[in-house]
Amino acid sequence: MIKQNNKILYIIFVAMVFIYAYPVMASINKNQVTKKEQAVFAFFRALGSAPDYDYWIKSKPTYKSLPTKNQENYLLNETLRLGGGYGSFDQDIDLLELKINVSAIYSPAVDGKKPRILFEFFKSSRNYTPTFNYPYGDEILSLVINKLALYSDMELNEKQNEAVLKKIPYEDKYFDATLIVHVRVDKANYKKPIKTKPVKQWLMVGEIAYLRCDVSSYETGRKYMLWDYVAPWHEEVFRMKNMPEEGKYPHPFDLFKD
Repeated sequence: MIKQNNKILYIIFVAMVFIYAYPVMASINKNQVTKKEQAVFAFFRALGSAPDYDYWIKSKPTYKSLPTKNQENYLLNETLRLGGGYGSFDQDIDLLELKINVSAIYSPAVDGKKPRILFEFFKSSRNYTPTFNYPYGDEILSLVINKLALYSDMELNEKQNEAVLKKIPYEDKYFDATLIVHVRVDKANYKKPIKTKPVKQWLMVGEIAYLRCDVSSYETGRKYMLWDYVAPWHEEVFRMKNMPEEGKYPHPFDLFKD
């Protein structure tokens, strides 16, 4: 009974800390959370609920390695940090960013068909659906990117073909390329795991906001963009993110214009 009361008191204490510390938490810099932690935020945003901070933090090796007397302070600080990160996480703006190594090949125009640029994941079939895993406590959150395979075989018009030919190392042979993918997580399942052994594994599905294919030049060592795509629903956010800093705000003299 004493242990149960202590647990209840701790829960009340943490709740009070959240209430009074919320202004501080809301101002926590997003750089204070990792990309993997952002993936957890995205999962729970899609669910419409918050992570179990107590479970998440106590599963961390850092917490387990601390002396007992220091664990409570670490738990409180991490709860504030992660709670602040989750509170300021906007799933439409704070997209998950992935770099995926692939094999690409250029196929020239043949028998009236247009030239194409194709990619596939290393050591996998064309129909392979990749998953990207993120730790949450002792569990795994697995991301599937919806419709990623649709962009694995791109038909090129004349202008695109000319641009691609200037950047690829050679034709009709596979070469290394990198996909840059920005993803918004829209769906998550925390009722039925897709796997239970060796650890529980949960599924989340993301939509492509931005997709780019880069290739490195063997001659210059520089990376070049072969092609990119921006989803219509993401165009305005993408434009603002990539606008020069001085263009995001009106010039002082513009304030006096009619």
